[in-house]
This record gives sequence, C-alpha cells and structure tokens, in this order.
Amino acid sequence: MVRSLFFGLLFLLLCTPSAVLGQYGDMGKKLVIDGYLVNMQSVSISERPIELPDSLGFLTKGDKHIYNTNISFQNRLNLFWYVNDKLSVTAQMRNRLIVGDQVRMDFTGQLEDSYENTDNFFNPAWNVAVGNSYILNLAFDRIYAEYTSGNLAISLGKQRINWGKTFAFNPNDMFNTYAYFDFDYEEKPGTDAFRAMYYTGAASSVEVAANIDSARQVSAAIKWNANLMNYDFQVLGGMLKSKDLALGFGWSGYIKDASWRGELAWYQPFENFRDTSGLVMLSTGMDYSFSSKWTVQTEMMLAKLPKGKEIVFFDAYAPPQSVKDLATSPFQLLASAMFQASPLSSFSLTGIWYPHPDIKGVFIGPSWAYSLADNLSASLYWQFFHGNFPDILTNKISRQSINSGFLRLKYSF
Repeated sequence: MVRSLFFGLLFLLLCTPSAVLGQYGDMGKKLVIDGYLVNMQSVSISERPIELPDSLGFLTKGDKHIYNTNISFQNRLNLFWYVNDKLSVTAQMRNRLIVGDQVRMDFTGQLEDSYENTDNFFNPAWNVAVGNSYILNLAFDRIYAEYTSGNLAISLGKQRINWGKTFAFNPNDMFNTYAYFDFDYEEKPGTDAFRAMYYTGAASSVEVAANIDSARQVSAAIKWNANLMNYDFQVLGGMLKSKDLALGFGWSGYIKDASWRGELAWYQPFENFRDTSGLVMLSTGMDYSFSSKWTVQTEMMLAKLPKGKEIVFFDAYAPPQSVKDLATSPFQLLASAMFQASPLSSFSLTGIWYPHPDIKGVFIGPSWAYSLADNLSASLYWQFFHGNFPDILTNKISRQSINSGFLRLKYSF
C-alpha cells in the first residue's frame, strides 16, 4: 500500500513539470521539459465464443457479445539536457494508468507482463500498482546521450532508429517495430542501441547502428543514403537478431505532384542459407494532395513468405516481435483519405484489405480531430476488424468482427 501510494504521488508530480524544473535554478537554462496528458475512454464489442462459459463473471446467459470498456490516463514527460553545444542527454517517460475490463479480463496475466517486460536489453518499466481492474505503469522509453561534431553524430542508449520510408508497412525498419493501430503511442517504442551517422554531403550520409534485445540477440547494420535524380535512396545490409542476413533498399521522391516511396527487404537465416526459408518483403505507396483540404494515400505490401510460415491475423495493438512478423499475409493493401474541414478540424478514413484465404480480413478506421485550444485537442476514433484471427479470450482462430471506439482528450505543456 505504501509503495503504491508513493508511486501514485510520483505520477502526479510527473504531471506537473514546472514543479520539477523549478528545482534546477540556473540549470533550467540548459533544460527543456515538455510533454502531455491524455485521457481516453474506450469501448470494444466482440463476438462471444460459443465455448465461453457464463461462470467467468462478466457474462450473463444469452449474451452474444463481449463488451469491454476502459479508461486510461497517460502522462508523457520529455526531458532534454543540453550539456554543451556538442553533447545532449534525453530522458522520456511514458506513464499510464489503465482501468477497466481490459485488465479485469486479463486472466493469464499477459497484459500485465507486457507492460513491465519488453523486448529490450534494459527494461526500465515498472507496474507499481496492480489490482483486479487497474494497472499503473511507469516506464522510460527513451534514455540516450547524443554527441555531434561537424558532420558526425553519435548516440547511445534507448532511442528510436527509424529506417522506414513508407507510411504503414516498413520492412527496412529492422530496429524498431511498432503497432500501426496503436494511435495512442505517438512516439513509438525505442530500443537499446548505438547509432553513428556521418554526413558525406548535403544529401548523402553513412549510418551504422546496432542494438541488443532481452534475449541478448544482436542486430547490426550499415546504411548508405544518397540523393540521385531528385530521389532519396537508401541501401542497407547487416544482421537481424544474430540469426538472419538482412539486406534492404528504399526510395522516396515524386512522380509529377504525387509522392512515391517504397522499401524492399530480404531476411535469410544463416543456418539455412541455401534453402527457401528466407523472407522477401516489398512495400510501396503514393500520396497526393488535391488541394489544401484533401489528401489521399495508398500503400501495399507484397511478401514471399518462407515455407511453413503460419498465416494469421496479428494482435493489432501489440508490436511485432520482429520486423519479419510484419508479413502477416503475402499481400495487404491500404488506402486512406484525409479532409481538412477547417484549420481546427479534420476527418480521416483508412481501410486495409487482407485477401489471403486464411485471413479474408479487413480493417476500417474513421477518425475525427478537433483543436479546442492552442494546447488542448479532442479526437474520436473507430476501429473495425473483420476476419479470421485469434479470439481475445480463447486464442482460438475463428471468424469474427471487433468494433472499438475511442474518445481521446489531450493537453500538451
């Protein structure tokens, strides 16, 4: 009880950065602290598995659906310390209080474990208070130092290394996988890594990166960037999780007024280098703005899957364990449109199609965002999934529909 109270007070203190910054005095001139607070209400409706008994406590006889309601409070705290003109230190916390059925229905403890145990070598995350229907989690997802001198930039620690070119499907992004549907995690996960970049020209560079995960598996690669014929190109090669050869290629540019980008990647196990156990993924997409109000976008991913790979609809809100898990099917297609109704309001609609016969899946996601003030915004999301995928309670593959609605209020400081 005392431990929970202590961390609860710490959570409230972290929500008021001015109180923290005031303790530093003159040092505050070298410190920048910002962040935000988010309150989100959510409801999810899914079909009830036939074999699920009424005795679980949250179902009554005759119920054909499972209703899942939750409230979450999230505090983001970003600290940037500029030691001098070459050295800086960054620490960022993501603190969450989740209350509702999502926790209450976590019979196996998988949700609780996922908050506290990540795939990183260093894991500064703590479930400081856990109950039947709530979890309070404090976590550092960025802790790194960066040194810059001339054309050289070096960073070490928990950071995000973004090597992707496309919008949704990123086969080149071998260091940081993320859950596309988890819109509430804007910053995306970090990884324990070393990164060095040297700028060889105004639009060219060489980058080296390496990380280690919780299983002490190492990923390391070198990437060359250049601008040729008004296109940005990248070529990369290295090792993925101590097991696979990794080769990749990416580009971005314009075809007339339409933006065109893409990524190609090949991951081949070292142990079976001559067989067909490798994975090839290609993603490409375009976006076009018709005016200051309308933007449309399309993107697809093709994958040559290794023999024997299981085709399943993935866990939508959990990041893939590896970049190789992005390929849930040999083909998937995304299309989206955004309408800027006014400087304060916007609407968007996204759809993804998974035509493989083992999935036959579709995702539809409309959203609306409105700026209430300079630092206050409200947004509404709806996510519809339909296809063959593991049931949220029994984990058995079945054809089902899941509807989820989210009302989100965000205050930035």
